[in-house]
Amino acid sequence: MNSTTSAIIIGGGIIGCAIASELLRAGVRCTLIDKGALLQEASTAAAGMLGAQVEIHHPGHFYELCRWSQQLYREWTEQLQRISGGVSPQYINEGILRTAWDEDDERELRSRLGWIQDAEWLEADGLRALEPAMAAGIRGGFHFPNDHQVHPVHLAKTLQAALYKQGCTIREWTPAFGLIERGGRIAGVRTSEGELLADHVIVSAGAWSPALTAPWGIELPMFPVKGQCISVRTDAPVTRKTVFTKGCYIIPKQDGTYLIGATQEEAGFDKRCHVSAVSALHAKAAKLLPQLAQAEFVGTWAGLRPGTRDGLPFLGAPSKAPGLIVATGQFRNGILLAPATAKLVMQLVTGSTTELDLTPFHPDRVLAAAVD
Repeated sequence: MNSTTSAIIIGGGIIGCAIASELLRAGVRCTLIDKGALLQEASTAAAGMLGAQVEIHHPGHFYELCRWSQQLYREWTEQLQRISGGVSPQYINEGILRTAWDEDDERELRSRLGWIQDAEWLEADGLRALEPAMAAGIRGGFHFPNDHQVHPVHLAKTLQAALYKQGCTIREWTPAFGLIERGGRIAGVRTSEGELLADHVIVSAGAWSPALTAPWGIELPMFPVKGQCISVRTDAPVTRKTVFTKGCYIIPKQDGTYLIGATQEEAGFDKRCHVSAVSALHAKAAKLLPQLAQAEFVGTWAGLRPGTRDGLPFLGAPSKAPGLIVATGQFRNGILLAPATAKLVMQLVTGSTTELDLTPFHPDRVLAAAVD
C-alpha cells in the first residue's frame, strides 16, 4: 500500500478514530469527518471496561472477536501513547469481579463455566478476600483477571493527539449528507463543505449510520440505546478492581472517582438524564459497596450506544456498494472492539486477508435474512 491510496472515515468516535490511526500507519491518506467534535458521543460517555469475558453471555464468533481485541489492547494503547507524545489513556490492569446476588444470577453465571476462558469462580469469601469492601450478601462470582479498563476521556485525548501527530486530515462540524457514486463505486461523500472524494469510504457513524447507507439499499437495523452513568468520589479508596453485578458496575478511576453505570433504554436520540435512573444506579452500587452510600456526587451524563437487532456489529464491505466499508453497531463494546475493528478495516482497505472471518458481522447478512 502506498500513500496515493486514500480513505474517508465518516464518524469521529472511538471506532472511526481508531480506524484512521490504523490506516495512517499502513500508509493510507485519511480524512476523518464528524457532524460535531471528535469523540463527543458514546465514546467518552462510556465506562471503559475491556470486558471480553464479563460482558459476553454466549460463546461464538462475537466472543472470539471480543477476546482477540482484548488481547490487542495493551500493545495498541502503548503504541498510541508513544505516537501521541506521551498522552496516557490510563490503562488499568486490575481485573473485574462479577458477583451474583441471587440463585438465578448464580445459575446463569455458572452456566458459562463450560466455555468461558481466563476466568476463576470464587465463593463469597474468596471475592471479599480480593475486595473486602463488598457487601456480605453476595453468593459468589467470577474473577476475570484479564478484563481490564481504560479511561475513555483520556483514551480519547491519546487517540486525538496521535491522529494529529500522524497527519490525519480532520474535519469536525462537517455533517455528511450522502455518499457519492462514480463509475459504479462509492467514491466520496457530500458534506456541508462540499464534495470529498477518496478511494475508500468507511461509515462508522454509530447510531447515525443507517441514514447514509439506506439510499443504497443497505439496510442496517440499528437504533440508539441510551446509557446513563454517574460519577462519585470517596474520602479513601474503596476498591481497586472493577466490581460488577446484574444491572450495575463500579469502576475505580485513577483520579479517585468511581464511575457507576449504566442504564439501557431505547429512548430515541434523547440524552437527558433522569433522577429516577441516577438514584437507582446509586442504590445498586451502594448495595454492592456499602461505603458508596455516603460518597460525594460528582456528575451524571448519558450516551447513545449504537444497538443492532441481532446484537452483532456491522463490519465489512457491502456487495451493493463497492468502495464502501461499514464498521458500526458495536453497542456496549465500542471501546473494547476499537483495536480489532481498526485492524480488520485496514486489512479490507489494503486487500489483505482478514485475521477473522467477517461473515457473521457482514452487512449483507441483513439482505440474506430477508431473502431467506
